Amino acid sequence: MYLIYMNKDEFTQKILALEKSTYHIAVTILKNDEDCADAMQNAILMAYKNLPGLRQKEFFNTWFTRILVNECYKLIRNRKPTISYEEYPEQAASDDEPTHSGVYEEIMHLSETHRLPFVLHYIEGYSVKEIAQILGISQGAVKVRLFRARSILKERLSD
Repeated sequence: MYLIYMNKDEFTQKILALEKSTYHIAVTILKNDEDCADAMQNAILMAYKNLPGLRQKEFFNTWFTRILVNECYKLIRNRKPTISYEEYPEQAASDDEPTHSGVYEEIMHLSETHRLPFVLHYIEGYSVKEIAQILGISQGAVKVRLFRARSILKERLSD
């Protein structure tokens, strides 16, 4: 094993280049802007602390995405489903207003099992192999999930 040295500026540039992609991934899992910001911030801190664990620089994007996905799941496990009394009228009003396209809404209604690989592949451009590494599953499982997500979306959007 050899150590990779990445200075603070190089790390920052790589993180900034991934900003839009990481937001899409986080919102796919968490569906909440505040939680996405927390997960992204936690993932950046975790990645910076564990930078010596990165063995090859060319795998930085996949490595960081895996950290982000883990942070998102950690937030979900620790989440307490409450809404403050002050926020309730705002939340109820915003729930009535459609803000996204029908395609976006249907993607967000997919189960997380299908939604995350779909977003990683078709929106963020990750390969099947990279998605398998990020999610810790086989490439075959990724292909099946992508196929099922496409089938579900095709059925729902054809109506």
